[in-house]
Amino acid sequence: MDIISSQERPRLAPSSLRSLILRRDLQHLELPNLSDLTSALTALAQGRRRKALLPLTRTVAELALVRRGDDICVSHYETGAVPQVHQLDRRVPLEPLLRRAAHALLEQARSETDNTARQIGERLAERALRARLEPDPDANLSPSIVRGGSASPEEDEPLSFGFEARFTPGRDSGGNVARADIHAMLFDGELWAFVRGRRIAIGRGPIMLVVQRMVSATRSLVEAYTKGRAANVRLRAGEFAIEAKIDKAGMCELRLATPERDLSANALRVDQTVHPILRITSELVRALITSEKAQSRNLRVTALRDEVRQMRRALRAHEGAESEHSRRSADPEAVRLAVQPGDEKKTTLSGATLPNVGRNMRYEERWRVALDDLDAASTYFCGDRLVIGSNSHTVALQRDSGEVLWARSAARRTLMAGRTLLRTLADGEIELCDVSDGEPFAIARAASVSQGARFLLSGSTDAPYAILDEGRGRLVAIDLRTGEPHWRFSARRSPRLRTFRYRRLLLIVADGAICALDMNTGDEHWRYEGAIDGTPHVAGDVCIVTSTRSDKVFGIDLFSGELRWERRLTAPARKMRSAEHALLISDEADQLFALDASTGERIWTGADPGLGHGASCIAVDGLAVFNVPGGTSCAIDLEDGEVRWMHLLSDAFADEIPRSLEPVLRGAALFMPARSVHILRPTDGEILGEIDTDLVPDRFRVDERGWVYVAEESGHVAAYAPAPTLRLIRGGK
Repeated sequence: MDIISSQERPRLAPSSLRSLILRRDLQHLELPNLSDLTSALTALAQGRRRKALLPLTRTVAELALVRRGDDICVSHYETGAVPQVHQLDRRVPLEPLLRRAAHALLEQARSETDNTARQIGERLAERALRARLEPDPDANLSPSIVRGGSASPEEDEPLSFGFEARFTPGRDSGGNVARADIHAMLFDGELWAFVRGRRIAIGRGPIMLVVQRMVSATRSLVEAYTKGRAANVRLRAGEFAIEAKIDKAGMCELRLATPERDLSANALRVDQTVHPILRITSELVRALITSEKAQSRNLRVTALRDEVRQMRRALRAHEGAESEHSRRSADPEAVRLAVQPGDEKKTTLSGATLPNVGRNMRYEERWRVALDDLDAASTYFCGDRLVIGSNSHTVALQRDSGEVLWARSAARRTLMAGRTLLRTLADGEIELCDVSDGEPFAIARAASVSQGARFLLSGSTDAPYAILDEGRGRLVAIDLRTGEPHWRFSARRSPRLRTFRYRRLLLIVADGAICALDMNTGDEHWRYEGAIDGTPHVAGDVCIVTSTRSDKVFGIDLFSGELRWERRLTAPARKMRSAEHALLISDEADQLFALDASTGERIWTGADPGLGHGASCIAVDGLAVFNVPGGTSCAIDLEDGEVRWMHLLSDAFADEIPRSLEPVLRGAALFMPARSVHILRPTDGEILGEIDTDLVPDRFRVDERGWVYVAEESGHVAAYAPAPTLRLIRGGK
């Protein structure tokens, strides 16, 4: 048998005290412990507090005590997501209630076995018995009556709401702590609705509870509408019930029911259903805050206000993809000229070929170095040297011999921009170093750059600017000659930006929109809004971006910002990748389908080879080549989705998986990282060779000569060069 100490036993209020606080039919409800109750009543009697909210321990509820002259208004209600009121503003004489609570606490304290608990209880009770009932300065204040919404049916409005609310003013309880005050939202009032000219009273008493249920129903409608789904929701608040339906076309039905009568409205648009509910909610919240400014810090009030704003933004972004906030380019041809192909390397087999490309390509190791705490991602080529970063040093190696040319102390991250090395330091400063000797020549004092700062380099040779992601929704362009900031982009709400560089255009997704900036000047060429939140892609002359909230894909003209097409996905997209003039999408059903980038029409559908599960993809002359984490590589024809070739390059269970699976194309050879680095011919998948290395190719680089540099995050870097091969020349003697 367990023995529970007196401190752990629940202290129940005496029945005489309970009958004074609660109605006869509510005697089973929990009350706060006697010490908290007595302390709160003492503070109310002395005028030190106007309201006391006492949370209960065994049930999700609280007791509210509000001073009204010589009385106390006692309320008991649940504090869950859907508050339920058991008792509201029961008036009880304060002085006898305080005396009865003090005597009960004194009697309880004298029965305590713990000396400390007994002394504390006795002191609280004695202080309550000595307390004098001070005058209430708000005793003569009369409630203010506020009316809002529609007093009569509006023309051309199938649905509207109106209200009359009574607020009891009082002193503004300031302070720096914001609390969830449900009692403040239980003000008395009357709520009515006009449905195509017919009036119905839908709530009397604490009308905010009715409004909160209507907002909950509205949230379900908005979520279904933005995702293109049907929905049916039924909710109750006391004797009021609301039923809302929406079909896939976005047409709504609304039913409001009270014990007296029901009203139904059919064939309503979403905006005709949602906006009246959000409008009456905003007006009620505004009236509450106006009557008592302290309610602007009420957590329940701010949460309701934020929810209304979010639904309005979602509707505005979904309904108004071509809204007044979208802006097309005033000169699309100027944008087209700015992004004309320059010296970018294309993924095509035509043109240059590597030396010794053919069957049975062999490689031999030329040098190897060990570097503790190697950051394989910070490995860069710059002319005749290889720059490598670690947690302790930044080192430049001669690419032919592996000789150390220079070394610097560690930085948080190293970034390469042409022949300028950017090193982010611990204090947020950025060193600009000459890659020839590693010495800094300028300091960029931009805002603190996060450790995962992303880097984009302008493609214009006459405008040497580096674009850095500072975090918290901000980008900054830094002059690579002076380190001074050139322009800065700041999002209004989005803490994380999704970016894509296409030559001189920087595509940024933020605040539910995508905009195209000139990387040299920071000028915004165009902007398109539509609840957009996916990473942008470019295929041909089309910018493709998604909205996960509505499962839609948008095709936007890259130069003008005009919407070309819009498609709704049958299942949420897991991963997308642009491939030449097509868009590959892997969905949650493990299906891979291709969309024509110019029209948005589906070209073909097939099984996903692994794009949705971490595979890397590269497009080469009409083929999409995949490198899958399990060691499989394959090529799919972009015209019909047929598999052209497939290889198993490593054992998924026995071999380690490289950190990066991105293939590298050099000339007529495709370098694929797996257990080692394999060399394939993309057109038919023929294996041309394999680099015999014991290193896991977490990162690797291939130069113009075909040399391969493999970096393993264990701390080793090795260089491999094509080995000489003998060929038989027929016809000789």
